[in-house]
Parts: sequence; C-alpha cells; structure tokens
Amino acid sequence: MTRKGKTAGNVGKEFDEIVPARKALTVRKFLETNGRMLDLKIIAGKAGMDNLITSNEWNRPGVAFAGFLEVFSFDRVQIIGNTEISYLRSLGSRERARRLKPIFRYAIPCFVVTSTYPIPSEFLRVAEANRIPVLKTHLNTSRFVSRLSYVLEQEFAPSMNIHGVLLDVFGMGVLLVGESGVGKSECALELIQRGHRLVADDVVILQRRSKTTIVGSSSPVTKHHMEVRGLGIINVESLFGAGAVCDEKIVDLVISLEPWQQGKEYDRLGIEDRRRTIFDVDIPEYVIPVEPGRNLSILVEVAAMNQRLKNTGFNPARTLDEQLVQRMQEMARAQSEPGRRPEGRQR
Repeated sequence: MTRKGKTAGNVGKEFDEIVPARKALTVRKFLETNGRMLDLKIIAGKAGMDNLITSNEWNRPGVAFAGFLEVFSFDRVQIIGNTEISYLRSLGSRERARRLKPIFRYAIPCFVVTSTYPIPSEFLRVAEANRIPVLKTHLNTSRFVSRLSYVLEQEFAPSMNIHGVLLDVFGMGVLLVGESGVGKSECALELIQRGHRLVADDVVILQRRSKTTIVGSSSPVTKHHMEVRGLGIINVESLFGAGAVCDEKIVDLVISLEPWQQGKEYDRLGIEDRRRTIFDVDIPEYVIPVEPGRNLSILVEVAAMNQRLKNTGFNPARTLDEQLVQRMQEMARAQSEPGRRPEGRQR
C-alpha cells in the first residue's frame, strides 16, 4: 500500500498486514450461511458436509460426464442443470454408473442441482458412497449462478483489518484513519449526531470486491458499537436508532487525522489530488491536521461534499487556478500591446 500526493509521510503505518483471503470454506458453513439466499437443501452425501470449498469459481461438469476428464476442474462447486441431467437420463443404468464412477474419485467439494428433472438414483447412490454432498435448489441455473458468484466473491475476496472508523457521510464511504487518541471516534460521534451513519469503529474490515471497489464493514463482535474515551462502550443503534448505522459501505474517501506539526506544510490549495492505494485500488485521501479549536466533523463533511463534486469532474481549486492563469496572461498581453486593456469588468 502506498500513498500518492505531494507529501509522502509515514506510508500506511496505521494499516495492519494484509490478512490472506479465506482459503477454505466447509460445505456445512456454506449451507448455514447462504442456504436461505440460495434456496439450498441437502439431498445426499451428508457425511461430506466438512468437505472444503477452496475456490470462488464454479464448474459445469457436462464434459466430464461425457468422459473427458483431462481438464476437469474438480475443486470447484459443480453445478448440474437440465442439460447435464438430461444427458445422464439418456444413458442406460449400467452406462450411467460407468460414467459416474471415475468422476467421484476426485475430491469434489459438492454438487448443486438446479435441474427440474428427476435426478438419477445412481447419481445419488454414488454421491452417498463417496461422501460428496448433493444440494438442490429451486432457482433456475442462471439466477443461481449469479447469486453463487456474488457469495463466493465475498467469501474469498482479499481482506485486511485496519484501525480506524468508517462512516457514511452524505452517501460517501469515509474512512477516518490516524494514530490512537487523535480523535477519530469523537469526530465520528459528532457526525452521527449530525445525521450520518456508522459502519465500523476501531476495527474496520476491508475487502476488495472488484478491481476498483473496496468495501468496508465491521467485525460481527463489535458491530454498531463504539469506544469513546471517558464514556466507554456505547451502542450507536440503541442510542441513535436504526438509521444511524450501516452494515457495509464502499470506501470512497480516506481522511487521515494527525496532530498538527509545527513547521510542516499542509495542502492549502487542493490542486493536486492525493491518493492512497489499498489492494491496488487508488482512493482519494485528505490529510487534516488536528489541533484544539478545529471542528473536525464540519471539515469531514466538507471534504466528503468536495470529493463528490470532484467525482463529477469539477475541481474548484483547479478551476480557480485556471482563471487566475488566464487573467495573468491577459494582463501580460495588455502590457505588451499599448492601448489594449485586459478583458473583464471595466470601471
């Protein structure tokens, strides 16, 4: 992780080491967590519920049923739709058993049947004998695959834990970072009081959901809670209502709070954009110095609104700079050409 901007500073010191993405998910946990959303139930192979899903991809084993196993992606969730079931039902009982036997020698995590056709009994018997779960869903194949892809992407997305506070400010996911005691939680508490929403306090879990998207959420243990020095642990949802909290949010802006350092030059123009790189995703960043008397919550609100404006393609600082440059060029031309006055209001 790196920062891009005029000042480098101590790069990303408040970020922990990257936590490797979850390498394995048991079929049991997968079914317990996502069974309702995916409309799944187990119909065979219950003894294999501890089989491991190790990939965020899925496979259609139709070619494997036909006997071609040289490039069989057996380590993925296997999806069986109407095409695969129709092919198996077209075979005789003995030939069907012969085709299935070599497939079930592989360490397949599980099968998911989306077909509306009856499942051949030989398939269920072989699955039971080899301890490979067979799950059934009433969703059609395209809808199930769409939901499954989303679920597996979440489960296996690269993730990391950071020390900070994540809020929803004017629809922008704002991540407050900085050393302990700088005032992140107090600033967040005032923002919540002003109508904004808390996502996570103290420990923020970041996941890369796509090449351009970082999503932040809270630990299930500390969800909707904050630690405020002098007050202790508070439950934001209980105090401010359900509208004051949010389960997860895309990180749109990073605001780094740091104690005011005498002699250090801070950005006063905003012409050059500063960015922080997390999981190879560049996120806009502001560095706000903290000292007594500064209203941090208002500064954060303005930073969020200003970044929303920049996202539309309008940078106020650059626009003013261009206007000043144009004005100076006009004045220079007027001085070089006698009798010519610079354009603008005449008095």
